[in-house]
Amino acid sequence: MKYCCSDLHGYFDEFMKLLKKINFTSNDTMYILGDNIDRGPKPIELLKYIYEHDNIISLLGNHEEFLLDYIDKDFDDKDTYSWDKNNGKITRLAINKLHKNDPVLCRSIADNMKTWDSCLILETYILSHAGYNTRKIKNKPMTIESLSEMTHQEFIWSREEFFKYKGVDDYITIFGHTPTRSIRRVFNQKQSDNIWFCEKYEDKIGIDGAIAYGGQINCINLDTMEIIIIDPKLSCA
Repeated sequence: MKYCCSDLHGYFDEFMKLLKKINFTSNDTMYILGDNIDRGPKPIELLKYIYEHDNIISLLGNHEEFLLDYIDKDFDDKDTYSWDKNNGKITRLAINKLHKNDPVLCRSIADNMKTWDSCLILETYILSHAGYNTRKIKNKPMTIESLSEMTHQEFIWSREEFFKYKGVDDYITIFGHTPTRSIRRVFNQKQSDNIWFCEKYEDKIGIDGAIAYGGQINCINLDTMEIIIIDPKLSCA
């Protein structure tokens, strides 16, 4: 089976509960749409687990970019304001510790992250951390070829310029980055952390359940479209 989740933000234990709940095996594949780190308690444990499992495929999110920039600057703590402002301090301290205790593993994890894509086409699905900038394509339909005009930054930072407008024809884009509660707020919909389906265009699925803000982890089985939820607020999760 193929599964997809996003924005785990260091909630490693909850991710383990998800894998257990779906009976994840070496025959399955999990796609994570980025933002594995920052905000939550165990960001490095999560990165290490992804690194150790070839059938867990992560895309780059904006928070991974903060970390890779930091490593490329030789762990310089003098210019971390933007990252810390985005709740990156827990990851920064953890990666510093790993770099001190096991520099080889630290470098291996970083090198592996640098191979992660910012967009992945999987059959009729487009997987991306934040979507893309639909407003960039003027006076013509969005096609799969339109993605070549997008920048890396647009794949990891887009918000309303993506989810408010028509996406790529004949594909469904699955994305994270913007919590579904925030998307619903834009459209004056009833608040929920559950998966958001674009009813107007039927071409987008938002899956960021805001686990880092008291929400939940949302996961989709891409083969059956079954939805799996890990909600720490529920004892049975």
